[in-house]
Amino acid sequence: MPEFCSFLVFRPSEIDLIHSICAAANWSTRDIPDPSMRYAFFERGMSELSQASALKDIGIRREGQESGRLLLLESGQTEADNIIQLVCAANIILEGFPFDKTPPTCGFELSDDEADRQITFENVFRSDGLFQWFTYRQTLPVAVAIAAEAWRDKNLVYAIHKLARSYETECVTPWSMHPRYGQVFEKHTDDFASHVGTSVAINLAYSATEELDLGVKASREKPRSIGKGTFVWNPKVLEPFKARLRNAGIDPERTIDWVTRGDQSEVPVYEMLNQLSEHSDGVEVRDRQISVPDAINFSEFLRSKMTAHAFSSETNRLGPYEVYNVQQVARFLILSKCNLWNTWTEELRNRYNLALG
Repeated sequence: MPEFCSFLVFRPSEIDLIHSICAAANWSTRDIPDPSMRYAFFERGMSELSQASALKDIGIRREGQESGRLLLLESGQTEADNIIQLVCAANIILEGFPFDKTPPTCGFELSDDEADRQITFENVFRSDGLFQWFTYRQTLPVAVAIAAEAWRDKNLVYAIHKLARSYETECVTPWSMHPRYGQVFEKHTDDFASHVGTSVAINLAYSATEELDLGVKASREKPRSIGKGTFVWNPKVLEPFKARLRNAGIDPERTIDWVTRGDQSEVPVYEMLNQLSEHSDGVEVRDRQISVPDAINFSEFLRSKMTAHAFSSETNRLGPYEVYNVQQVARFLILSKCNLWNTWTEELRNRYNLALG
């Protein structure tokens, strides 16, 4: 069986956990010392080289420093590439922001001959180009767990890739949405190309929700609302919707913050949002706290009425906050369906230790 270098580097203390996760998905894996020598790990941190030329200056590792472990996949090329791409997409979702413009999304087949491997390590992996492909992120163990959980569910796989592509199309950093910063971004723009990018990002994010079969299922015969002038859920639509959420492992009564900042110039859907979050001041920070069904419904409204078809006169009122909201809804649903919402590496270690007995 051929072996493919994944370019994914892990802390030495994490690699046994990674193998356990991969085994649960029936992935055959092995690890070797990171041949790029790009990272050095120690008890309370790590160091990273940006350029291969810096290797000549590192000398001997200091006491307490260890090289990372590189994950190898024993499989065919297509399977190896699919696994690596899925892990990288899952990591984008975890971080809520693309971590690299050219992530390592394919495997590099390694020769069976040890001498040939050493030549590759020294002359290819330690040269600028592929050197920068070697990637360590603190979130990678959880990203591997997400990919392993999704592997047997093609719809979930597509949902992950769609949402990752949405982030790559347009997004803002999650920390810039913290209420203490207030309104960081201009809410609207007159730039036509930006309108298209915003719409594509919203379409992809909501399509990820649809891949999970968690869209609102309504029709002319069974409308979603029975209210006039204000939105009131039709129980014949809402109750089956809640049941699908529960079947996906999601509490339909859970609330999500819908970020609303600055002057009140949003699209009409915001008229339905009337419960301010705890941190809202009602002026610059007007974030709302809404239930999961409402959050999905509002995401669909933005997609269906403003971005999926010919643009309306109000499409230019969409901007970074709408993109962030729709992406966050899809992100919450995907991570929750994988049972990995707000999960960190230490908790994963406990889970797999229990599973292994």
